[in-house]
Parts: sequence; structure tokens; C-alpha cells
Amino acid sequence: MDILFPNSPEKYGVVDPSFSAEEAAARSSGLGVRLYSHEAIESGAGALFSSDAKLGPVLLLRGWMMSAEQYNDLAQAVGRLGSTLVVDPAGYSEAHYLPYAYQSLWPDTAESVWMEGDEIEEAWLLYQRFRDGDAIIKDWVKSAKHRWREACFLPARTDRDRFAEIFRAFRQARGHHFNRGVVLRRFLPLKSVGIDMRGFPLVEEFRLFFFQGTLLALPEVEGVDGVLAELPRWEAVARKFKSPFLTIDVARLDSGGWIIVEAGDGGVSGLPLSIDPESFYAAIRKRT
Repeated sequence: MDILFPNSPEKYGVVDPSFSAEEAAARSSGLGVRLYSHEAIESGAGALFSSDAKLGPVLLLRGWMMSAEQYNDLAQAVGRLGSTLVVDPAGYSEAHYLPYAYQSLWPDTAESVWMEGDEIEEAWLLYQRFRDGDAIIKDWVKSAKHRWREACFLPARTDRDRFAEIFRAFRQARGHHFNRGVVLRRFLPLKSVGIDMRGFPLVEEFRLFFFQGTLLALPEVEGVDGVLAELPRWEAVARKFKSPFLTIDVARLDSGGWIIVEAGDGGVSGLPLSIDPESFYAAIRKRT
């Protein structure tokens, strides 16, 4: 199996600098490496590869986030060259978009409702379900949590005018990265480890990588023992997904216990600094 990394935007045939440590770790682990142009996919030009003739029969993506349509284009381009992506387009979409992942995450995640598009009146009506408590607003993939108070957090009983202000700030913050539609989620207080300068609460949260329903990689940080104690629970959730390669982000509740914050496709989820790339790719090599 080969790992498919994004090509550098500046230099053909060289991995994107953001993935250079991962590429080195993959090679060190004995995995093959192939490159694709993420810029070509984003521009609509289709998938381009640094060495078409040398794609391996099976490819595991480790790259930048893309839409389901773009991922489908990548899968088709790979297929035309006689190769296959480990994660098929249906598996990618299910893990990537919260409304598709929700049935596998519930009731281990915050109650959520959603809509397609960004019509503010429809979003206001959707919000009524959570109005008596705190909530957050996001799109089908991401929030604007870097602008927590002005574009993400909805305090209990937010009125129509304030909701509109927060909604517009959220929509402006997401810009052309806005994904599919609006999601509203019940806010669950998480164990705080501080507040950053933007007012965003810093919490005890961990990203877990799974392959074929079992844990692949775990952050090497203090406090992770509590996550491991719940490992059968997280693996049971991972096995509900079609995708063999995904992430589950978990966090400690302020009241005790753990909750799933979100799931994600393993190919486009960032590798935290707390996970050693050498160990990560050695685990992939061992499992595949």
C-alpha cells in the first residue's frame, strides 16, 4: 500500500512542506509514497499525479480537506490508472459530514439538527429546538470557533436580532469554505483547561485514529488514560462507519465522563503534534 500525499504548490515532484515529516515517516516505515496536486482538484482541473505510471494498486490518502465531490473526482482519477483508494467516496462522505456521521455517533455526541444551505430564517426556526439552553452553530464540517463569542456560541435564549448577528458573522468567517449547510448543536460544557485570547474555551480533548474499527494511534500526552478506559466504547462507534480509516475526537465533560466532539475522515484529519509520525506510520504499515 502507498500513501498519497499532496504535492508542493511550488515545486513539482516534492511533497507539500506541511506533510514533509509525515512523508519521511512513511518512507522510514517502508510504505511507498505518491503525490497528487491538491491545487488541481480545488481549481476544478481534476486530479493530477506527479507520476501517473507509478501509482500503487492501493492508496491511502493523507492530504488536505476536500469536498465529497472533489474526493469522488480523486477516486475516479485513481481508478482510471488502475488503483483504488482505501476509503471509497461513500465512506469519505459519511465520516466527513456531521449529518451523515450523526446516526453512528448518537447518543455519544451532542444532540444536533441541520439543514442544507444558509437561509437565515430556516436556521432561526431550527434554533428554536435549542433556544432554552446554550448551543453552537457550524456548517456540515467546521465551525468558526476561532471567533467563539461572535460567530459560534449561542447563549441560551438568544433573541432574533442577536442570532442574526452571530449567523452573519459565522457565515462571513466560513466564506467560500462553507460546507453544504448549517448545523446547530446543543452545547455541552467540557472540562476547561483555560480560555484563549479570543474567549474560546480550551478543553481536555483528544484525537483518535482508527483503522478497521480498532485504535491505530493515540496522543502521547497527560490525561489520555481516561480515554483508554473508554476504548471499547470508541471502537464500537468506529465500527459503525463504512470507512476503514477515520478519526474520532473525544473530550471530557465538565460533569465527568466523556463525549464525542466529532468524527472525521482519517485521510484529511490533521495529525496532532502529540502523535509521533514515526509511530503513526509504523502502525499503518503493521495493520495493512
